Amino acid sequence: MSGATMREILLHGEAGEAFDRSVAFARQLAEAFGGRLHIVYTLADPLAAGWTAEIAAERLPEMHQAIEEEALERLSRVIPSGDQERLGIELVIRTGPPEQEVVRYANEHPIDLAIVHAPVAAGRSGLANALLESARCAVLVLR
Repeated sequence: MSGATMREILLHGEAGEAFDRSVAFARQLAEAFGGRLHIVYTLADPLAAGWTAEIAAERLPEMHQAIEEEALERLSRVIPSGDQERLGIELVIRTGPPEQEVVRYANEHPIDLAIVHAPVAAGRSGLANALLESARCAVLVLR
């Protein structure tokens, strides 16, 4: 983490109310610190997950496009598009396990803070643990 700034904030994209609350919280931090948001969605590797019979490899770009459109639509319900531009929101889709891809993204970019949601019953999530152990940024776990 560079100094005491929180200018580059990372979220793991997912569907659900918990993500909506995380986005709202991250937005407040980004606005307070003059920062920007990075939202990383992860998609299971179709070859590793055995999807090959269901989806041909040449259709993967279509799948990524559909996920991106759905993510942008969901995000626009929480943050209007004009505010998204002002906050410099970076929406990224990575293929692979969240525990690897979100950590990799955090370490490849100048991320100051990663915000993850962990259900109360589960304690720290696998992603929270991975970030705490391997990322070079501060980690905030929301319940």
